Amino acid sequence: MIVSIIYLVLSFILDGFMSNIFSSTLTDISYFTTIYIIISLVIIYPYFGNERKYYFLAIVFGLLFDILYTGTFVFNLVLFMVIGIVIKLLNNIFPFNVFTINVISVIAISSYHILSFIILSLVSSVSYDFVLLINIIVHSILMTIIYTSISYFVMKFIYGKFNVKQIK
Repeated sequence: MIVSIIYLVLSFILDGFMSNIFSSTLTDISYFTTIYIIISLVIIYPYFGNERKYYFLAIVFGLLFDILYTGTFVFNLVLFMVIGIVIKLLNNIFPFNVFTINVISVIAISSYHILSFIILSLVSSVSYDFVLLINIIVHSILMTIIYTSISYFVMKFIYGKFNVKQIK
């Protein structure tokens, strides 16, 4: 489990680091932006036999994401929990390989943005355009696939090296 936590922490830090390097505005979205912590939740899920620990990590990192990156409270905690459930359902459908993990990552990132868009549109006084949502999703696909593919092979190697089948 320590490997998964280290990977989650590195992905969490990468979220902040990449947003500072490749800063984006609503009108100029970088192709190098994605939500790395959600991708890491996709990558580590198949290694967890104990879903409680997995969801606990999703909740903790959702709360940290809220506090450190978005300035909201409970918003991302709930979203990360919902995305964790989506990841679980997709992992029950798809086999574990690099292609399907990329598909799951793109679906998870898209789900996060769509859910955020819906919630913010309902509760916020600021109006968000549907074209903006599509732009954000399209611009995040490239980095999502790159980071997912690299992470898949690195984590598969690390877990294979330590002969870890599942975290209980």
